[in-house]
Amino acid sequence: MSKETKGAKKLQGFTLVEMVVSIGVFSIMVASLSATFASGFSAFGNSRELQRNLDTAQYAMNTLAKYLRTSTVATTASSQNIIFYDYSSERCIEYNFNGSVLRERWKSVPSSTITYAAGVSDVITVRCNQGVLAGCGDATCTWTNLTSSTGSITGSFTVNPSTFTPKHLGRVTIFFSVQKDAASVKKEDIQTTVSLRDYQYVGSL
Repeated sequence: MSKETKGAKKLQGFTLVEMVVSIGVFSIMVASLSATFASGFSAFGNSRELQRNLDTAQYAMNTLAKYLRTSTVATTASSQNIIFYDYSSERCIEYNFNGSVLRERWKSVPSSTITYAAGVSDVITVRCNQGVLAGCGDATCTWTNLTSSTGSITGSFTVNPSTFTPKHLGRVTIFFSVQKDAASVKKEDIQTTVSLRDYQYVGSL
């Protein structure tokens, strides 16, 4: 056998079987890496959306807590709902969990119109209640969503109201459970307790 023939054998390429096997292995590796990257990007997107909803919920909670510190709170039949009179802004304000959305409505009530009688403020009995807020005829009395409808925020309000007899300043515990959306398993819970400072209400009589 000549040297040229031996050299030609050494330089020959891959066989068809080797090529098919190589392409198959490469395809499996690419599919596996693609699935890993896709899963990573999806998890990143979900976490980012959850964090966005968490930031929105934290802002809403902080705003509500600020209002409550200078308010008299009305007890309601549902822990999904809270109504209160904010002395600093002179408004009746209602917050409500409606499905997976937190919403708000309010009505302006000048403090000069408020009266106190027989140990009960008409802030609670007359000025601020669901019927008044629902039927006030003012555009501000319509519900405004405070959180995105694409996210999911649920929760509850636990009210320990201020009382005249005995004179007692109350507190409110606010609890939010935040998810990317209603179908998401992962969630973050946040909670705060606000001490009421409604001295005008408790000390009025």
